[in-house]
Amino acid sequence: MGSYNHLRVFDPLDLEIIDRVYETAWARLEALEPFRDRGADGERQEELRKLVLAFAHTTKSAPGNHIDFDDLSKLVLDSIPTP
Repeated sequence: MGSYNHLRVFDPLDLEIIDRVYETAWARLEALEPFRDRGADGERQEELRKLVLAFAHTTKSAPGNHIDFDDLSKLVLDSIPTP
C-alpha cells in the first residue's frame, strides 16, 4: 500500500492571508525591478504563487490553526533575491 500524504486544507482566512502575502511579495518584486521584462511577468507570478503556497503548507501546523501573515510574509520576502 502506498504512503498517505496528509493534504493541507486552507480555510477562507488562510486563503485571504495567502493572497495578501502574494500581493505584498509581487509588489516588492515590481518595486525592485521596475525595468524588468514585463513579458516574463506571468512566469514569475506563477513561480511566486508556488513559493507562497509551499511556505504556507510548512507554516500551517495543524487543522484549526491559522497561517500568520507576518511569519509567512517574512519567509517569502526573505527568499526573494535582491538585484
